[in-house]
Amino acid sequence: MQLLAIILYSNHGRRRVLNFTPGALNIVTGESKTGKSALLDIVEYCLGRDTLQMPIGPITSTVSWYAALFELDGGRAFVARPAPDAGKASTQRAMLEFGADLAPLEFEDLVVNADSDAVREQLGRRIGIEENLHEPPVGSARYPLEAHIGHAALLCLQRQGEIAARDLLFHRQGDQGMAQTLKDTIPYFIGAVPRDQALKRAQLSAARRELRRAETVYRQAVRASEAADAGLATLWREAYTLGLVDRDQPVDRSSMVGLLHAAVTAAATTPEIPDPEMGGRIAALQRERDQVRDRLRGLNAERDVLLQQNDTETDFTGAIRVQTARLASLDLLGLPTNGTTAAMADTHEGPFPCPLCGSALAEPDPAPEQLRQSLVQLSNQLSGVDAARPARRAALQALDEQAAALRNQLRAAEGAIQSLIASQAVTEQLPDTARRDFTRGRIHATLAALPGSSEAELARLRHQYETALGRVRTLEAELDPAEEREQLTSRLVTISQDMTRWADRLQLEHRSGSVRLDLNRLTVVTDTEQGPAPLFRIGSGENWVGYHLITHLALHRYFVRQHRPVPRLLMLDQPTQVWYRSEVDQRSGTPGQDTDREAVGRLFRLIHDVIVELAPEMQVIVCDHANLPEQWFQNSVRHNWRAGEKLIPKEWIEEEAAR
Repeated sequence: MQLLAIILYSNHGRRRVLNFTPGALNIVTGESKTGKSALLDIVEYCLGRDTLQMPIGPITSTVSWYAALFELDGGRAFVARPAPDAGKASTQRAMLEFGADLAPLEFEDLVVNADSDAVREQLGRRIGIEENLHEPPVGSARYPLEAHIGHAALLCLQRQGEIAARDLLFHRQGDQGMAQTLKDTIPYFIGAVPRDQALKRAQLSAARRELRRAETVYRQAVRASEAADAGLATLWREAYTLGLVDRDQPVDRSSMVGLLHAAVTAAATTPEIPDPEMGGRIAALQRERDQVRDRLRGLNAERDVLLQQNDTETDFTGAIRVQTARLASLDLLGLPTNGTTAAMADTHEGPFPCPLCGSALAEPDPAPEQLRQSLVQLSNQLSGVDAARPARRAALQALDEQAAALRNQLRAAEGAIQSLIASQAVTEQLPDTARRDFTRGRIHATLAALPGSSEAELARLRHQYETALGRVRTLEAELDPAEEREQLTSRLVTISQDMTRWADRLQLEHRSGSVRLDLNRLTVVTDTEQGPAPLFRIGSGENWVGYHLITHLALHRYFVRQHRPVPRLLMLDQPTQVWYRSEVDQRSGTPGQDTDREAVGRLFRLIHDVIVELAPEMQVIVCDHANLPEQWFQNSVRHNWRAGEKLIPKEWIEEEAAR
């Protein structure tokens, strides 16, 4: 996407067309107050910005429509924006047309048929901006952000106050929230994020929702199955106590349900016979409950002992490690290890002298070999402790599993006892037939209320949950932030190579080391012998302009070579302002001092050479006072506004004054 023309329409229907050459350096030179800086504001407005940044004056008082004609791959786009209404600075109204051979339209053909959002979306799609989405970190108050052509334009424009700033590198960087927007969108524009990132993020969100649903369903089924098993165990013990089943221990779940149904059916067709052993079975059930409680207390006691041993072992291990660390320093001294000192101590008679003060010692100092033996002994103790830890952890896990099984058994026994006592209290005043029907009906109702989650159903739900979990992990790995940072770093290194080479060509300060783009701080950093020097710590306006220029040229060279979806357009407003210190220089277009002329020549020559290398894929438009006599420079001049020539014709101003 490159600029073919800027078109202005007056309030009286007149038209002013400024043509530009794609794939080349386009220079608009002229004196001050001729409207050069307004060209950048017009292009930004036509790229979809709602607010018109034009200074109030002849332009805003005479122009009714601002338009731009863009060249796209395989066609053209005509964008026109009406001036905001009186007293307002912004509007969303727009006109957008696409065609193969579009030309600037006449005033009568202008009509609002779109808005600024449609302009950004349609132009962005035409230059290849795909669906993308930057999601801020979890817990951030920022909303997800999708990069569009308005964000790409931030990399294509440099105002007069920005290109010579030491603390601003990109267009509108100082606006509220814009610095973070640049940090969020630049990685997409330089290709550090996957092409289908937005699709994968949407898939990840859907996969996470499916995972939460599958996990919820599976956990509910597991809890229902566990509750059903506990209820069946309680019902089985109650049925055994009543004499409806023969076994005192429950079998597998399916057999348990079948036997209970058979017992209820048999009880319905068989006359009730008083069971003389029922009281004894209830007492046996109570004894079993008490035994389970005792075993559970024993397991808890064993677990407490293991935990206490672990705490004691930690203290012991810490002390041993301290002593081992002290003795390990012997290896640094290179002392003898043949036991000579220890042998001399065995044959020595009388007191042992202290090697430092000479006083008599009752026991000699330990020899190096003795200390080393102590080190070996302590190391063996540590190894024994470390080897015992896995076994202790396994024992704790086994105790926890046994305790869980006993708790389930205890709940079943207590439930059976409570049910039996409650049923006896209800049925002891009823006749025999009613008591039998009551017991049969209660067991039948309990069986009917049990959930029917089978092992096969649980396995199916577990498989769904594991499949959803695997899908989420796969997508998270593909959207790994660490991989994105690695890709970003790799691309910035490539860009920094051009920046370093061109900094040397422009003879900028601190160019001896590498020059790089720091996206975290949105600045240029030069690596010097004294450490990194960011742009705001580098003096001189010449350096600020130079580093701005090489950064944007390097970025656009990368965009072109990597086919990134950024307009092939770079607009620079007054890049040579620091060399044109007088009005005489501005009127003539040539700096008065030789060093200034050389610096301006190097700057424009670098732009020219980069454009020639990338031709016809790159266009640079420079609005400046400079008007150098060199032929290559004059061949690049598209408009020269001197001797009364300005952006707004004199006739427009006179017509407006006559209204």
